[in-house]
Amino acid sequence: MATLLEIGLAVGALTMQTLDGHEIVMQNYASRLGTAIIFMSSRALATQASANVIADMAERYRRKGILFVGVFANPEETREEIRAFCQSRLMTFPTYRDPEGRVAKCLGARFTPEAFLIDAQGTLVYRGGFNDAKAVKELDRKIMRLSKKQAIKRGEYPATGTPIEEAGTMGDTAPPGEPLVFASEIIFEKQPWAPDHHCSTIVEVPNGDLLCVWFGGSFESGDDQALFIARRKKGERMWSAPDKFVTSKPLHPAGNAVVFMASANRVGLLWDRMDEERPIRSGMWGKGTLMFRYSEDNGVTWSVDRELTPIPGGLRNPPLCLPNGDLLMPVSAGNGGFIVTRDGGDTWDVRGYIDTGHFSAGQPTIARRNDGSLVAMLRCAPYILQSESTDNGKTWTPAKQTKLRCPHAGISMCRLDSGHFALLFNDSLKKRTPLAIALSEDEGRTWRQSVVLESNPGEYSYPCVMQTPDKHIHVTYSFLRKTIKHVELNETWIRLLSPRISSK
Repeated sequence: MATLLEIGLAVGALTMQTLDGHEIVMQNYASRLGTAIIFMSSRALATQASANVIADMAERYRRKGILFVGVFANPEETREEIRAFCQSRLMTFPTYRDPEGRVAKCLGARFTPEAFLIDAQGTLVYRGGFNDAKAVKELDRKIMRLSKKQAIKRGEYPATGTPIEEAGTMGDTAPPGEPLVFASEIIFEKQPWAPDHHCSTIVEVPNGDLLCVWFGGSFESGDDQALFIARRKKGERMWSAPDKFVTSKPLHPAGNAVVFMASANRVGLLWDRMDEERPIRSGMWGKGTLMFRYSEDNGVTWSVDRELTPIPGGLRNPPLCLPNGDLLMPVSAGNGGFIVTRDGGDTWDVRGYIDTGHFSAGQPTIARRNDGSLVAMLRCAPYILQSESTDNGKTWTPAKQTKLRCPHAGISMCRLDSGHFALLFNDSLKKRTPLAIALSEDEGRTWRQSVVLESNPGEYSYPCVMQTPDKHIHVTYSFLRKTIKHVELNETWIRLLSPRISSK
């Protein structure tokens, strides 16, 4: 075990190795107000968990006279692995290897991550870790005082984490040069007879085309409301002109719909037929019948509609395919419930309900964790609710409030290829603006600070999110209730604009 360098002693020259294999000696402490040496390992879970905090802290103090230096003392880590880790975590400060452990032995580093603060005189003034919020706050306070040329009470906050000598296994890091993806467009400019458009849903079909479905009419729940569909062909950027492809019997218009892959070659469409007595006020939803149709030619032609009586309805979000092949579809019956099909949508059964207690909630959206449990998020004001299931949706924990704001508007969540969750919601207490996206890197337990997609006055709502095999994230949503907007981005874009952990 390394011998601790006593606080108050001179650090001296430190010899390290660049990621290109060259030797570098650091001893220019007087050229800045302070130096923060952070021992890290891309293979250590503790470092991975603290990476965002470290990157954020380095960015905040880089113009205030503080240099952050990352040191990787694990000889098993390759240069490419370290570089990929730093790039994917946006660590824009010098990072070096210490394969022989010379710097670690000199300072007495024992864990990753662990921080050592050195003042302009080259004296070690503090050592600490990133164990918890208190440890991070204490480290931040010390760095802030260094940046302001204020006296520091020397000492330490004993670090915990991954022992520095543990080799570990290669971490899940983004490849060097991860591209930045962002593009957006409205799907159509206008439909003269249908001024109100809302509640879009999107899917990639087997030939690689994207299909988007939504309802439109004179007003929400109007007598002339119908379902529209538009297609973006694989490899193209423009959407086809909308086609009105679902109309119902007179005075029973089409309502919310969900388009999804019902099986390997079957595209399914579930939609609510509105059966409430008319005339009806705008936006009123009550009695309805769940309808199902399917296509086996990538959405070009469709089967006749079939009633799913007495299966409960109230649709918003796409289903989740479980490992056993079951397709679990969220519905709004009983505030939050689920139906399931095992045969591509030919038959459906009720699976379970979420107890929302005294909360008025609904329209759940679901994702699956690595351990097999399911996470459901439900729209509710003033905060989104969350529930979990360990038996594939048969039973659920009572819904509890998160810290994610919501004006009781539609939300949508999906699990990304990285294993992270992406959540779309109106990050507001009362208005359907802004529309934001947030990432969770621990499967819905905590969330990064949300990134705003739309913030202008008006309504930007009812998002639908999914990811295609190229790792691009696709979002559609109502744009001012006049058209539907499509946004294509990737996780790197979100991470670049979302440096902090924000809410549970």
